[in-house]
Amino acid sequence: MQWIEDSRGLERVCATFDDEIGLDTEFIRTDTFYPVPGLYQIATAETFFLLDPLTIDNWQPFIEYLADPKHTLVMHACQEDLELLFHHLGTRPANVFDTQVAQAFVSVDYSLSYANLVAQRLGVVLEKQATRSNWLQRPLTERQLAYAVDDVRYLLALARQLNDDLRDTQRLAWFRQEMRQRGHYVEGDPALYYKSVKKAWSLMPGELAVLQHLCAWREAVARSEDVPRGRVIKDAHLFEFAKLPDLTAATLQTMLPPSATRRYGDALLTHHREGLLRPQMSRLDPPLSAVENARVKALRSVASSLADDLGLAPELLARKRDVEACVRHYAKTAELTPLYDGWRGQLLGDQFKEQFTQNGAA
Repeated sequence: MQWIEDSRGLERVCATFDDEIGLDTEFIRTDTFYPVPGLYQIATAETFFLLDPLTIDNWQPFIEYLADPKHTLVMHACQEDLELLFHHLGTRPANVFDTQVAQAFVSVDYSLSYANLVAQRLGVVLEKQATRSNWLQRPLTERQLAYAVDDVRYLLALARQLNDDLRDTQRLAWFRQEMRQRGHYVEGDPALYYKSVKKAWSLMPGELAVLQHLCAWREAVARSEDVPRGRVIKDAHLFEFAKLPDLTAATLQTMLPPSATRRYGDALLTHHREGLLRPQMSRLDPPLSAVENARVKALRSVASSLADDLGLAPELLARKRDVEACVRHYAKTAELTPLYDGWRGQLLGDQFKEQFTQNGAA
């Protein structure tokens, strides 16, 4: 293992990387909007490198390595790591191999943990006691260092096994299609956050315009101050404010903590007034009806049966939220959602459309 703590050392080791490396990250995200990097762990065929983000100030050699499509980055459950790479380094890796996703294509296990995958495929039992350590402390403890190395120690071996299995089952092309979507981090649009607020579907068009405006403002504040959304104003409060025809300082003092009122009260009042003047928005879709839920169940049953036949994870074909979105979309357009293009469409497209037609959805 090599500990890399300066930019010159990072440039030196990046020049030694093969075309394939394993990567994991450690970060803390308890009091911030964005993840705070604590450590980058790299596995090559010959050694392990621990990169210290607290002291390295020039990451360009690493960024250039990640951006090269000739290089493969092996990770496990990569979404949070990709988010960290984007916000800390401003980069999106060109070519990601996610061992968790690959396993789902060749087994019924959809979200197998790294430790369980290592145990299942390599027969090695890993200890996980350091998972919630303080990765910003220095020096790191021997236990933390051992845990950090173990988190990348077996990634390349797993990738080799899984790549062989994907070839043997003729699913490598499916997996690559999937990784083109999952291996690319997309930052959430602040203007769309309101759709995730609980019971937002129940608001009228004018109220929804206020909620959208308040959420976009709160999102901008949370990002600029780098604090969790709830540290600014909670979703539930924004929802209640959106229903009011007039928001007053007295209402804020009744509903919010004094510190939030002092800090954000004037801005809330201003943005509430602005929201009332915005064009009304189309109402959000309500919860599915009993008939629609029955259709979701039927479609997932079709997908589950096919997954059993193929020996892959049924969630790859039809997670509940994906099928619900498909039912809503089909009711409006008589088409399946884009998710059911590509390899899923080849497997399920005709069967899904037949289910819709049989149930009168068309």
